[in-house]
Amino acid sequence: MEWLVGNVLTVDLPPASFDLWHDRAVFHFFMSPEDRHRYIAQVSRVLRPGGLVVIVTFAENGPVRCSGLETMRYSASELLAELGADFRFLESRRDGHVTPGGGAGLHGVRVFV
Repeated sequence: MEWLVGNVLTVDLPPASFDLWHDRAVFHFFMSPEDRHRYIAQVSRVLRPGGLVVIVTFAENGPVRCSGLETMRYSASELLAELGADFRFLESRRDGHVTPGGGAGLHGVRVFV
């Protein structure tokens, strides 16, 4: 196993080098459309054909802040719209989660590329 450390928006990752992209709590902190587009472009570039993407974000009823930062909130269809046509929906699941500040409402979306 190799650990990589860097800003997900700018780190130089090898193209088509990952079978699985798992985002447990990053995407919902990108407030600007530009950052979301850069993130999605990075995922699209580094994922191998047939790879799996798991993105877990706050659901539309989730907290507007987490760990002192603003959050974006998504329904499954809103998140898929953000990801774009290169991603094929596989599954969506709501899971419980309580933030450090006591907020709740987590939404998991799994998609194929």
